[in-house]
Amino acid sequence: MFTVGEFSTLAQVSKRLLRHYDEIGLLKPAHVDPATGYRYYNATQMAHMNRILVLKELGLTLDQIRRMLSDCVSTDEMQGMLLLKKIEIEQALLGELQRIRKIEARLQAIRDTESDKPLDVVIKQIPAQSALSVRTVFESFETALAMHGIMRKALPERTSYGLCFTICHHEDVVETNMHLEIGRIVKLNSHAPVPLSDRLQLTLRQLPAVETMATTIVTGGLEVIHTGYGQIGLWMQANGYRLRGNPREIILQAAKSTHSHDLITEIQFPVESLR
Repeated sequence: MFTVGEFSTLAQVSKRLLRHYDEIGLLKPAHVDPATGYRYYNATQMAHMNRILVLKELGLTLDQIRRMLSDCVSTDEMQGMLLLKKIEIEQALLGELQRIRKIEARLQAIRDTESDKPLDVVIKQIPAQSALSVRTVFESFETALAMHGIMRKALPERTSYGLCFTICHHEDVVETNMHLEIGRIVKLNSHAPVPLSDRLQLTLRQLPAVETMATTIVTGGLEVIHTGYGQIGLWMQANGYRLRGNPREIILQAAKSTHSHDLITEIQFPVESLR
């Protein structure tokens, strides 16, 4: 048997916490000396304490922990809860990391403007192109990127299939419920529909020709893509152009890394001269 102080040291919890758990009936001492009132714990209670601490770290309230312990939650069940918590934390961390990268990219854009860094914008004439595409509302841009992966797997690699693209059809900048068209440029005059899911399929259509397309290339994930749009905006103002249609994002190199550091995208904007 161990005193409160000894058990506190062995379990690496405070004596105050042990007193609190005793008071609320979550972890009672194994023995209380009736003469002195001293409380004693045994080594087998270490597992019970660890269960309490695991459930607490998983975000459960003390009432929830009490109910789960009374239901004799198994170690495997706690392991499953841990995996869910791990996914939740990893997603939160990824979101914060993307936010930091977006801030860094905007700060770099400010520095580039302040230093009068040359604008890397190229004007192209884009001919009409055949494409297999689908146009729908995606929950998020990440969802659309995932559909890009499905699309690449659905279309076998061969010379008749070209670059993948996204066209933004929404009038405002949104982060959810995005009206997008995703597809792949093809060198074909006919093609059967290609199913991507129960409700989505690629169909052949013609992308219209664009006489004057302002383009720039961005390397990196979604958190830096805005820098390409900013570059084109600065170039248009400096050279007397205005927008004349929806932007296209052409994937020159698909991301292979977890955080899309190696994603290479060409931003294309139809423009017309004001002169």
